[in-house]
Amino acid sequence: MYTNHEIGEILHRAKTIEDFLFIQIEILENIDCYLKQFKIDYFNFIGAYCMKAIPHLLLQIGENLNKLACFHFLTTLFFDFERFYKIGGACYFKISVASIEDKLKSTITN
Repeated sequence: MYTNHEIGEILHRAKTIEDFLFIQIEILENIDCYLKQFKIDYFNFIGAYCMKAIPHLLLQIGENLNKLACFHFLTTLFFDFERFYKIGGACYFKISVASIEDKLKSTITN
């Protein structure tokens, strides 16, 4: 588990899509613990921060659109966190992350 300060540092240092995916997956896999630590607004902040990174990431993504799609999906979960949480709870986030991890693994093997 990371503190909000550590998450902020990770986000500010993030330069690649892998950097962003790392912290997004970490948080959503452990969403139950992070919900005890942060208010919903903090998750929205993460989503907004990641949205701002999309133009920069588009320039470096090249042919790997699968990673971009995974990043965009997870960013959307953060950006509209409260709505997705009301719909499916923590379980929805964990299922989404598992699906994204499978997608990323298939990207690596292809």
